Amino acid sequence: MSFPSGLFILRPSPAASMCRKYATGNGVNHIVTVAPQTPPVFDRQLWNIQAVHGKAGVYTITLHTHGSTFGGHWFPKDGEPIPKSPIVTSEKPYEWYIAPKEGAIPHAITIQAHTKDHSVGLYAGTNEKNEVIIISVPVVPGAEAPYWLPQSHPH
Repeated sequence: MSFPSGLFILRPSPAASMCRKYATGNGVNHIVTVAPQTPPVFDRQLWNIQAVHGKAGVYTITLHTHGSTFGGHWFPKDGEPIPKSPIVTSEKPYEWYIAPKEGAIPHAITIQAHTKDHSVGLYAGTNEKNEVIIISVPVVPGAEAPYWLPQSHPH
């Protein structure tokens, strides 16, 4: 089953450690962070996730700004996904693999960057500084990739 394109707020998980924080844009070329859904940041927490035509499971993630300004696309800070490096909003689009998380968590997804190293998966997750970063997960049974709980937003 593929993920539907649309407008979403994204809550990182495991949810217990994130206490209702959501992915938040902070301006083009700034690090994407997670923050509670309160003014003045809630208008920077709506993401337009769009399937890339002709590429199954591939999407772009762009801050939805109601047309007033360009919010930026999720993009690895240095142009390449490097473990522990932050994700920024950029004028350049980046293609992410989005898939339902396997297991018992309904509606959970993983957001994965492309890598040529097939021994690890590079996933969007968070760190203790509330930044959205690249997390390296070995491709072995039982390895737990970070996941997100998207909530669709009628707009």
